[in-house]
Amino acid sequence: MLRELTPRQRTVHGVTLGILMLDTGFQRVPGDIGHAATWPFPVQYGVVRGVHGPDVIDGRGEVLTRFVEAADALVRLGVDGITTSCGFLVKHQRALAARCAVPVATSSLLQIPSVAAMLPPGKRVGVLCAKPDALGAEHFAALGLPADLPVGGLSADSQFFRNNLSNAARVDVAEQGRELLACARALHAAHPDIGAIVSECANFAPYSADLAEALALPVFDIVSMGEWFHAGLRPRRFAVTDADTAASTVSALAQNS
Repeated sequence: MLRELTPRQRTVHGVTLGILMLDTGFQRVPGDIGHAATWPFPVQYGVVRGVHGPDVIDGRGEVLTRFVEAADALVRLGVDGITTSCGFLVKHQRALAARCAVPVATSSLLQIPSVAAMLPPGKRVGVLCAKPDALGAEHFAALGLPADLPVGGLSADSQFFRNNLSNAARVDVAEQGRELLACARALHAAHPDIGAIVSECANFAPYSADLAEALALPVFDIVSMGEWFHAGLRPRRFAVTDADTAASTVSALAQNS
């Protein structure tokens, strides 16, 4: 039986990961951070009302304050860790973590240092982004990364981008997939030294399998980030059977004989 990581009063029990959502209305499909069926474990959502994608991307308004307030609400509800639905929030990673009572993983981009460390010499990480021209040095500096990482992604006139911006109640998943795959191929063609892709946008995860297959590259996204984060917050407990105990005993006796 699982025990509480940190015993405290909480309204909701059995939910480890809290997800802070921007105030959006577009259709989210399985694989998207905002579709509950994406996750193999329960998640608790909280909406940062009045904060939209452009507010975070362009740095408008009191974004940090609003996210701190929403994070506090999720902590009071009962979660043990918090992530968010916009990769651009990485620039607030340190500030949000410092002001939150539980661990915070703001962005899929937090995976970049680990992914880069795993690549062979001469290979580097490429970043797929919802708005490539807005992702820059300040975001990479928050992770201690070089400012010249290859970045590509959606154009402002892409249907994918327009769907998100207009809060489209229905989207063409196949069309969005084709657009994103074209972006990924263009990025890889321009930078053949890319050895792995990290998707900034939390809406790209439904297409990661297709990207990985088409490019023959590993692809990391907000779902891989969230599953890794959850695995640390709530490690798996493994059952030890009588047969395992007996085998260990026999092995110990053989070594001591």
